[in-house]
Order: sequence, then C-alpha cells, then structure tokens
Amino acid sequence: MPSSPKTVGSVADPTLLEHSFSTIESDIVEFRLDSLIPQLPIVKNVLVKLKASQVQTLITARCASEGGQSELNTSQRSQLIMGLSPIANFVDIELANIESGEMREAATYAQDMGCLLIASHHDFKKTPSDNQLKEIISRAMDSGAEIAKLAVYHESVSDMFRCAELIQNSSSIAVSLMGMGPLAPASRLLYAQLGSVLNYGYLGTKATAPGQWHASQLNQAIQNSPQF
Repeated sequence: MPSSPKTVGSVADPTLLEHSFSTIESDIVEFRLDSLIPQLPIVKNVLVKLKASQVQTLITARCASEGGQSELNTSQRSQLIMGLSPIANFVDIELANIESGEMREAATYAQDMGCLLIASHHDFKKTPSDNQLKEIISRAMDSGAEIAKLAVYHESVSDMFRCAELIQNSSSIAVSLMGMGPLAPASRLLYAQLGSVLNYGYLGTKATAPGQWHASQLNQAIQNSPQF
C-alpha cells in the first residue's frame, strides 16, 4: 500500500509502448487495456520488463460507460485482467462490477496474484451527495478492495470543498479521489495534498480523462507542494 500520495501515469496511446519506461514521469504506470487491445502481446512484454525493473504497474479494462475506448463485455474484460494481473501490482475494477459478481472472479484472482485491488466509481455528470460518497467508500471496503477510487465531475467549487472534507475524514480504507471537468486540475493537486493515495495524470500527448494534468507536471507539483 502506498505510504504517501503517488502519481499514476496513464498509457492509452499505443505508440507509447514503443518507448522505454526507464525514465518514467510517474510513480506508477497505468495501462488502459481497453485502448491497447491490438497491442496486448507488446503490453505483456512491457509489463514483464517493468516488473523486473521494480517499476510499479496498474492495469484496468473499461467499457464505454466507464470512460473506456472499447465496448468490451465483462467477460472479455475479466479475461484481460486475469491474463495480466500476475505481472502487475495494481488492478482497477469498477465497484459495480465487483458487487454484481460479473468481475468478482477477476478481482479475487488479481488479489491472489498479489495485486492491490482498486474498486472504482465514476460519475461523469456530477459529484454525488456527501452521503452517497461515503456509501461508495463503505461499499468499496466491503468489497474487499484495498483502495476506493472515486472520479467525479465537479460542477462548482462547493463540490470540490465537499470532496476535500471527505478525504480528510476518511480513514477506513485508502482513498484515491479526483475531480473531472474545469475544476479538475485544481482538485487533483488539492486531493493529493490531503492524502489521495493515487493521483492520475497522462503520459504522452492525450489525456485519458477530462481535466487531467500531464503526469510529469502533476508529479512535480505534488513533490513541490506541502502535505496537509
């Protein structure tokens, strides 16, 4: 489990697989498998090399409603996760898919292989109420995950303040929290300062979520900012 806020550099651009990750711009490299399907053999080779070099890696496979780039069913995504989790450090699966049982086997298998499980919840339209946010974190803990990840759309500064208070008062499970939309850049740095364990940016030239920082900029900002 990360002992301090870490930067996650997200890889969705297949051309990035051609480059060396020996000088990565983040603490953890995330591979968005739904965007890298034709390159899966290359992804596997990269994961093997990074595991040998002690660079931490994260894998996830999302459908379109979760912000993914391919319309994969839960069975296909489970197969992707189970195929690569033995050579990854973190696995991210949508909380609803764990709870429904559709990807529970993949989640359990990943943990059996030594991965830390991230149970995530995405809301691309709004920031849920305080009670709903707390319930999501509680459900993530009940699912057996080590980390609860919440990515929510901020419509106002008050949304950001509510989430800042939430992360300061959340201690039952490690939390990764991020805003999307116009307020996303400010919120992502603030939440890292307040203890968000995983803080996502992108590698390459294209963001993988609305309002992301480039991973190198976010990493530098976190390192140069005081922790509250």
